[in-house]
Amino acid sequence: MKKKTMMALAVAATLGLSVLPPAADAVSNRDIEQKRSEIDALRSKRSDVEEKISEAQKNIETLQSQQKQVANDIEKLNIAIEETSGKIRNVSADIDETEQAIDKLKQEIAEIQERIEKRNEILKARLRSLQESGGAISYLEVLLGAQSFSDFIDRMSAVTTIMEADQQIIREQEADKALKEKKETELTEKRNKLQADLQELKQLQAQLAAQLEQKNRLMSDLKQKEEEEHEHKMALEEEKELIAKQEAAVKQQLAELERQKRAEEEAAKQRGRTYSPPTSKSGGEAPSGGSTPPVSSGAFTRPANGPITSGFGYRFGGSDFHPGVDIGKRAPVVPVVAAADGVVFRSYYSSSYGNVIFVSHVINGQVYTTVYAHLEARLAGEGQRVRKGQVIGYMGNTGHSFGPHLHFELHRGGWNVGKTNAVDPLDYIPF
Repeated sequence: MKKKTMMALAVAATLGLSVLPPAADAVSNRDIEQKRSEIDALRSKRSDVEEKISEAQKNIETLQSQQKQVANDIEKLNIAIEETSGKIRNVSADIDETEQAIDKLKQEIAEIQERIEKRNEILKARLRSLQESGGAISYLEVLLGAQSFSDFIDRMSAVTTIMEADQQIIREQEADKALKEKKETELTEKRNKLQADLQELKQLQAQLAAQLEQKNRLMSDLKQKEEEEHEHKMALEEEKELIAKQEAAVKQQLAELERQKRAEEEAAKQRGRTYSPPTSKSGGEAPSGGSTPPVSSGAFTRPANGPITSGFGYRFGGSDFHPGVDIGKRAPVVPVVAAADGVVFRSYYSSSYGNVIFVSHVINGQVYTTVYAHLEARLAGEGQRVRKGQVIGYMGNTGHSFGPHLHFELHRGGWNVGKTNAVDPLDYIPF
């Protein structure tokens, strides 16, 4: 993610750094008090940023703790899924064994059925025999037809044997039928139970997999939030560093104001009038190879020579807001000058602006900020005081740029990431 650059630029919104009054004006106590107030405000702002850094660190630690807990949950879910998969394998194996037992049972049932059918044939034969005799012969008639006691005993024994045989056939028939039904019921119930267990385990496995996916998404979200919190903390630390630099610059300005104030008072005593140092010359000489634009009257001057290739406002059918103007490069070397007297509060390389310089100005009590982006080179450093028309860099094609040009912004107030203070430079500068 590339939020760090934008967050780093956003801190410039806090750096509406005022500059020293023009040299032609006398230093007043109000100027000195204003600088002291700026220092107090910067200290308070730095303290606020430090609190935000501490809060960001706590958020990072909380997110890391949450990730640790989620990691433990994921580990437990993986173990549960592994155990469930093992149970599914075991139940599947039991089902296979049951299916094999069912196949074996089918063979046994077939044998039982065969025995039943054979007995049925015997019983049918007995019935046919009785039908053929017209049902006139009974066991009693057989016994009463005995010719002697010995014959009666023999007939009794024969009848008993026949009756027992018939009873045995019936008992075996009933036993085989019961056995067949029992085995069919047992195996069917066992198979149904195993299939129900298998289905339940598969549902559990699906639930665990869904929980695991949810935990993985949560872990991804937590890592994303931690990354964003780290970037936020880095931006805050950079903001803290910039505020410290600004505070040091304002302290330097305060010391300079106090020195000038003492000098003015001493000169007034000596000459009996208010000390007015000579006004320094505006403009700057550019090195060989390019020309600087003429320094115009008024608060601001043109920052570079060249045609305006893109104006201020919405572009591309209203989908893109352009917070400044682009000045095209029409020479091998094009100097870029400060649009007004001011102090450089940021001079660095940005992935979007490329080589960029931020300058803060105070004109008639109003703070302005100018931005000079995509420079080939920067000649002004942070904390440096620059004059209107002074060369501070050279037009280039660095950062997010599609051709050599100067992207110039003018803000009525401090710069902010939303660029809500941006104004059209053409309304302030004679181009």
